[in-house]
Amino acid sequence: MKNDRTLIQSDGRKLRHAPGFPPALAAFFLIGISQSSTGPLLPLFEERFGAGAGGASLLITSYFVGALAAMTATSASRMPESRIIPPAAVVYSLGCGGVFFSGDLWLTASSCLFAGFGSGVLILAVNSIFARQHEGVSLVNLVNGMFAAGTIAGPLIASVSISSGRPYGFLVAAVGALLCVRVRRVAEFRTNPTHTGTAEESRPGTARNASFVGFFLLYALYGGIETGIGSWAAKHIVHEGFTDSSSARVLAVFWAGTALSKFLMFPLASRVAAPRVVTVGLLGTAGGLLLATAPGMTLAGYSLAGLFLGPVFPTGLAWIAKAGGDRRTTGLAASSSMVGSIVFPAATGWLVAVQGPGPVPVAIAGIAVCAAIAAHWTAVVRA
Repeated sequence: MKNDRTLIQSDGRKLRHAPGFPPALAAFFLIGISQSSTGPLLPLFEERFGAGAGGASLLITSYFVGALAAMTATSASRMPESRIIPPAAVVYSLGCGGVFFSGDLWLTASSCLFAGFGSGVLILAVNSIFARQHEGVSLVNLVNGMFAAGTIAGPLIASVSISSGRPYGFLVAAVGALLCVRVRRVAEFRTNPTHTGTAEESRPGTARNASFVGFFLLYALYGGIETGIGSWAAKHIVHEGFTDSSSARVLAVFWAGTALSKFLMFPLASRVAAPRVVTVGLLGTAGGLLLATAPGMTLAGYSLAGLFLGPVFPTGLAWIAKAGGDRRTTGLAASSSMVGSIVFPAATGWLVAVQGPGPVPVAIAGIAVCAAIAAHWTAVVRA
């Protein structure tokens, strides 16, 4: 007999008491650790496998290729979240375990692919569940705040791992993921959409998804902002006179700002409309990046950019759900952000090669302004 909880019409408050809610938060924290550990661990992998920087960077590529494939496959699948979450947690655990125990570069790359695939399914499934609840904006910001907290812990664990010669962050993720299988229990709750039926929702799937083009553009640009900062901001910070270690600390403050603002959105979400949060967040990010170009304001600028950027991604997912988007639409938006994470940072890299790292914040600020325009246009069209 099914658990009586499955017969309850869920809202955010009831969902927070579901047995799977704490494991969902823990899973996102672990994913944050594994995703943010790979880059700082590259020196360890280079020494461990005798590979150059290019060979070791294959691990990062494998992780994100796995995540992109997972989101694409999950968004196209009709299987309910309660059935796809447990195997995804196991695949993620096996992948992380493989990274820790493997002594071969290609086996480790394959393990990263598995870890990325499992994490991609979990990210999309849990975000979709939370975004469809009555308190969707608060819930997706909370769970992504846990992810952001993991991205702070990951580099710290990596610094210890480099001295010991083993990637312990992946071991923590491998063991912890097996304890997070109960995340499936949150999927047993019926969702309580915050929207009512509209003519748009009655269209065939293809036509409905075409109407979300503004969201897809917004997320492609968002990927360029977040990955652009993660990839190239350190070059600019060093250009401003900071040492390599100091630039890492400035970036740590940026990521801490993204985590803090996500948690702050949890009590504030019901008071501010999602489109406004997204648009203001992107404009504030642009402002912070431009401030970072002023003499002596580098730390303040990146700190401000992190605070404004933090709520954009999760709040946008809740906005999509409220607008009538399903898991496929959410998956396409997340996939768009990964495409943007490849295209725009590559363009920024070309700019650095031509003009040096000085214009990096200005270039990324331009992407943020374009994303804000896309968000405003989407809000107007869908009003």
